[in-house]
Amino acid sequence: MSCSLNVDASQPGGLHAAARALVTLLAAGTGWDAAGTGRDDVVVCLGPGSHVLSAPLVLTSEHNHPRGGRVVWRGVGGATTVSAGVALDNAGWLPCGDGGPCPAPWESVWYHALPANTTFPPRQLWVDGARAARTAVAGATLGLTNVTGGYATTASSNETASWVADGVEFRWPRQVKNWIEPRCVVSAVTDQNLIVDPDCWTQLSARNVKGGVPVPAPVPELVENVATRPPGAGEFVSTKSLVFYRPPADDPYRTPTNAVVSSLETIVNATKLENHAFEDVTWSHATWLRPNLPAGYVPDQSAVTPFGDPPAAISIATSTNVTFETCVFQNLGTPYALAVDQASRECAVRRCSFKTLAGGALRLGNLFDASRVMATDPSLWDSDFEISDNSIESTSLEFRGCSAVFAGVVRSTSIEHNSILDAGYTGISLGWGWGNYVTGEQTFMQDNHVVGNRIVGVMSALNDGGCVYTLGPQPGSTVRENYCASDRAPVVGSFYHDNGSRYFNTTDNVAETSPAPCLYLQGCCGAPALDIDASNLWCRDEGAIENGCAPAASNCSAAYPGLPADCHCHVDNATVYLVASDAPWPAAAQAIVDAAGPR
Repeated sequence: MSCSLNVDASQPGGLHAAARALVTLLAAGTGWDAAGTGRDDVVVCLGPGSHVLSAPLVLTSEHNHPRGGRVVWRGVGGATTVSAGVALDNAGWLPCGDGGPCPAPWESVWYHALPANTTFPPRQLWVDGARAARTAVAGATLGLTNVTGGYATTASSNETASWVADGVEFRWPRQVKNWIEPRCVVSAVTDQNLIVDPDCWTQLSARNVKGGVPVPAPVPELVENVATRPPGAGEFVSTKSLVFYRPPADDPYRTPTNAVVSSLETIVNATKLENHAFEDVTWSHATWLRPNLPAGYVPDQSAVTPFGDPPAAISIATSTNVTFETCVFQNLGTPYALAVDQASRECAVRRCSFKTLAGGALRLGNLFDASRVMATDPSLWDSDFEISDNSIESTSLEFRGCSAVFAGVVRSTSIEHNSILDAGYTGISLGWGWGNYVTGEQTFMQDNHVVGNRIVGVMSALNDGGCVYTLGPQPGSTVRENYCASDRAPVVGSFYHDNGSRYFNTTDNVAETSPAPCLYLQGCCGAPALDIDASNLWCRDEGAIENGCAPAASNCSAAYPGLPADCHCHVDNATVYLVASDAPWPAAAQAIVDAAGPR
């Protein structure tokens, strides 16, 4: 397939120029219709190297093929990266040990000036292609105690004087809710008191309910970006003008090279696309500044906040037949790498790699548009998605409550044969609404399938999630032939049907090595799961199965007036197999394990 347009990575603004040229080319109808059919694909070829954006690439219906053919955005000629970051020149790194603007002569720490237009201290830094974590110190080391609107500290006023400008950030992992890690910045320093951003503090207190009453948040476990203290090995801290970086412990004297800080929050913002394909492109270096802003970051779950659905570096909205194939999403600082939503349909992500992400890999569908969530018009649905044969590794490194794959209100969606390795929170989260949609008007969620996935090492940071997690009624949906290993959450389950989950057939799954139950059917909080059939489950070194919506455990007529008391949660104990720690998997289980993951 020949190139209709070529984009040179060395050309500043090349991608934006190509987008403009594409509109002209499509309107002219010449130079691409070689067969005279009017439907030849138009191919935009992105040359090798790093295509650095100074603004998001905006794509609209103007960029659609006028006669139904495809528009293909393809990386050619070698590694092709589209970056939203700013490179720091290698010569600009200087050692703190020689003095300069460092707070102290920190040995093995380097500093570099940041671009003059830097608004906030950068949240992300990548050096030689590797992520450097932003250093966090234990709250206990700062002698924090609760005061009105924040905390008193034993840290000196000389040390705390710059904390507002430096965007010092409090973190509460598992302290407010088991499944979230809120973030709020210091907004004022008065004497020895650190005042938390007031809007963030209000939201935080509202989430921290004890005995039915909102109470102030406890002392934060972690305090991030204290730039008056040296970074740890392989980590950084920063001000608005300088970044301080310590090389990793295995190479402590290495001079930093090829460093990039995050700049833009969005790489691609696409709306009303039809028949577009993105192939063989690496997407990198976007950021997210919500935690730095008033009200901060206080999520409900999976990075959903009162401000709405969590954003992504690449956003595809109200679009049809958009595909991503053999792309790489890496070194991204956003809540999700890719989002497809706002009444999109027939979109697919196949054979892509997602790795080293601040948040999750994929978000599908919306949650907050009530008119669409309850829509009966298929044109308003997020539907017919395929997420298949992708590799997802090292997610939720910063926004640790993000699911690796988060499908909200979706229909006819297949999440199949993906590999998920090392996630801070849930592997695959499907659905929304808890018990809100069990009776009365229904959402369009149905016919969703989680099949043949290999999910290893989830729940490394938070609790109350699992390898596969569901919410809400979804008629005709299945969770089958998945392999789950090393779910680190101490409670709930590897396969977890939470509040209001309904109409699932969960069968032919294998789980091992978790303190949590192998299977957990929620019965608490006045919103039990219901109409769940579970069978053919193999468990090794897992907690005992808990059926909280069994007849003896829950009453669905009390929870959902008008329904019978029996929640119809059935676990076929005859096909639940508890395998001894030192025993091999039976042949049927081993076949599931072997087939799970990308094909």
